[in-house]
Amino acid sequence: MRCVFAFALIAGLLTTSAVQAQGFGNLTAKFVVKGKAPTPAKLDINKDQAFCGKHKLVDETVVVGKDGGLANVVVYLTPAIGQKVPANPNLKLPAEVTLDNLNCRFEPHIVVVTTDQKLVLKNSDSVGHNSKVDLFNNPAFNDLIPAGGAIKKSIEKAERVPAGVSCNIHPWMRAFLVVRDNPYTGVSDADGNLKIEGIPAGEWEFTVWHETGYVKGEQKGKDLGWKRGKVKVKIEAGKDADLGTIDVPAESLKK
Repeated sequence: MRCVFAFALIAGLLTTSAVQAQGFGNLTAKFVVKGKAPTPAKLDINKDQAFCGKHKLVDETVVVGKDGGLANVVVYLTPAIGQKVPANPNLKLPAEVTLDNLNCRFEPHIVVVTTDQKLVLKNSDSVGHNSKVDLFNNPAFNDLIPAGGAIKKSIEKAERVPAGVSCNIHPWMRAFLVVRDNPYTGVSDADGNLKIEGIPAGEWEFTVWHETGYVKGEQKGKDLGWKRGKVKVKIEAGKDADLGTIDVPAESLKK
């Protein structure tokens, strides 16, 4: 028994040493629309008009900030098949991630959850909603959520691409669910800024995605050559790997 304990202790120390030697860095980027971005269309509110109609809802497919920053670009570490991504013991993720039905829209528009977290489907509205998600590696679900209610879900396997979320009761509602088995995912904010923290040092491949398709990035008028949104980035311990300002052609954002 003592030998087993000693072996486990040594193994734990070696693992800790390996993690410390590995080191961790960050990835940053800013996504900006190049050209005239499409104007968000007003949505056809044809159900629960007394409640939903007062929120002045518009299509959120393309959300652009005042300086052209593109929101809701997703960047996620995409290891090769069989490649193990080291864990970062300093990253403390919340136990639960919430996707809310709020004001007859989903909040947030892009929700990221890992296989170690619970997904909470919440309804803050005074009308009923349902959240329908068709997944590839996991069973699909389509849950009715009464006004003020919430349902917790476990998703066991990572998904290679984001999955659409919809509400059958209110057909204009749309969001996307990103399911990963590592925490190295970022979503650009209202100004187009994105940061992923605590990534293990080394060269990794990332996928750059927007709901209109894989991002075709440009810098200073030059195509970056990202095939299916894939880009390799070298992460150095204690440093930011800055992709800089990425121009996203406006024509690539059209449905």
